[in-house]
Amino acid sequence: MYNTATFNMMNRKLLFSLCSLAFFLLIVACNKQPGDASQAASGAATQPVQDPNAPVPPRLLKGVHAQFPNTLWDKPGTVTVSAVVGVDGKVGDTKVMNSPHPELNQLATDAVKQWQFDPARKAGKPVPYMVTVNVKFETPAPDKTVPGQPTPSTAVKPKP
Repeated sequence: MYNTATFNMMNRKLLFSLCSLAFFLLIVACNKQPGDASQAASGAATQPVQDPNAPVPPRLLKGVHAQFPNTLWDKPGTVTVSAVVGVDGKVGDTKVMNSPHPELNQLATDAVKQWQFDPARKAGKPVPYMVTVNVKFETPAPDKTVPGQPTPSTAVKPKP
């Protein structure tokens, strides 16, 4: 009737089909949403446990755009600044973590030092908190102006 090779081939196909079905059912079972009826019936709600003593990060109240002089427009990029937000919500120590051009470092830190925050809190009390800020310097579009820059109507054009 069937030779051994044909029987082995049929067994392999059957085994592959069963493994595929089991894998599919495993994926479906693992991707159930927390609100599924199976969980609602068991009464087990999965809410992330939050540490009551974990600090609440500071909230930005006032940000200041960094100056980007047109003499540096050929050097766009993002400067990453690490800063300490004090218990008074003011920025204290800053450190440039990454910068595409050294000329942008002081401009970025000067802007970040003017920012004001609602301070971080731990157990309801203000605490110092380290934040990381990315200050982006990009050449404005021809029809846009950069904060702190003169508008095209008042800009002084260089002499040829």
